[in-house]
Amino acid sequence: MKRPDPIAKKVIETFEGVYNQTVNFVNNPQSAINGLLVYGDAGTGKSFWVKKALADTGAHASRVEYIKGGTITAAALYVKLALNAASHRIIVLDDVDIVHHSERNKIIPMILGAADTGRDRLVTWSTAKKNSLMEEHGIDFEFLFNGNIIWITNDTKETIRDRAKQWAEALDSRFNDARCIFNKEQKLQYTKFLISDVDMLGKKCVDHTIEVNGNKVPGYPKEIIDEAYEYLEDNYETLGEVTPRVALKIADTLYYNQDPKMRRILLNQLKRAE
Repeated sequence: MKRPDPIAKKVIETFEGVYNQTVNFVNNPQSAINGLLVYGDAGTGKSFWVKKALADTGAHASRVEYIKGGTITAAALYVKLALNAASHRIIVLDDVDIVHHSERNKIIPMILGAADTGRDRLVTWSTAKKNSLMEEHGIDFEFLFNGNIIWITNDTKETIRDRAKQWAEALDSRFNDARCIFNKEQKLQYTKFLISDVDMLGKKCVDHTIEVNGNKVPGYPKEIIDEAYEYLEDNYETLGEVTPRVALKIADTLYYNQDPKMRRILLNQLKRAE
């Protein structure tokens, strides 16, 4: 593998920091700080590096409750926290709506209680009546939480503070930060490095397989990868985003659409609105 250019190297160093912070977080469950916030640009690789660290430490198999995407109700989050309250447990909230949620006045205090410093952190249910999930799992109105929380979000720190309002300072104090924010040139060079040197669209692809001689193999054919790389280089200034996820979309569009007109129409959807 070639050494990355200096621009891509800066991005790689940032994600190595995310990886190392996650490993340290997993390996030191008795640390006073019980929350890790990984925030920044969508589609660049935040989740990948957290998952890799969890896998490499062996934590993913036995210790992690991974909650991915969308909106979780306050009731469901309360039960998830209760079921993962032991000191060896880690809850990963990956792109889960916390600060924009209509129930954030219930959700944020739960997160604050669970991620407070020290041991035996008290988490409470805010109403006088149990919900059906609490009844189903036998969860009380309060419990002691000794697990850890990794929060992955595309929100900026400023957005989190703005939306958290009166809880902003308390959230800040409970989480170590891993910042993943890059300019367009950094994203481009990093994505090109992943395609050309890491083979993220070929043998190292985790999101797509093709059939070759009756066998499933990862990634896309070399001609598609080369075409995707060239398209990225030629059009990065007009693309809405330049990230590994966008590169995957380009390759997928090229592979499944051989008609030039259809390709052009679909690829244009990736470009920013003028």
